[in-house]
Amino acid sequence: MSDEITNRHHLCYTQNFEQARSLNTQMNHVPVLAMTLTGGLWFGAGVTKDLPEEIRFALLIFAGFCNLSLIFAVLRIRDVLESYLEKLKEFNPDSFASGEPKNPKLPWLGSYSMILIYCALMLIGSLFSFVGAFWIFWPFESARWIGIILLLALLTAIYLTLFSRSTAASKHAES
Repeated sequence: MSDEITNRHHLCYTQNFEQARSLNTQMNHVPVLAMTLTGGLWFGAGVTKDLPEEIRFALLIFAGFCNLSLIFAVLRIRDVLESYLEKLKEFNPDSFASGEPKNPKLPWLGSYSMILIYCALMLIGSLFSFVGAFWIFWPFESARWIGIILLLALLTAIYLTLFSRSTAASKHAES
């Protein structure tokens, strides 16, 4: 019976390790995907000749929303990765490499610091996309401010929807 439990623990550890490795790879591919997608859409909007303003505007709006979506995706991947790392640490805490050195060069950088830096860069790319869409390629007769207000209303609605679900889910998990 003891060997069966030991084998099961070893198998679970191995599977958790492989899954964590795979999630880490996925997480590190998202910023590259964001740069490629954003660059391609910006190129299409800015360089392509004979493209109507409406299409250029739509390409940049799409780039902005893609970057915002990828921010949420990469944060979710990082949270799932963290759950696997917690299980790996439980298996053998003494041999777990936490990524927290005894004498760090930048002690204020924590376990989510790398992904938050990526997210900040993707957010800046998203903001540039929206600014470019509204400032350079606004195709409509109405004032730009109407479009900006509609965009802000949409972003606020998305934010409230996502984070109200998050709050409700955490309250449900606590009960």
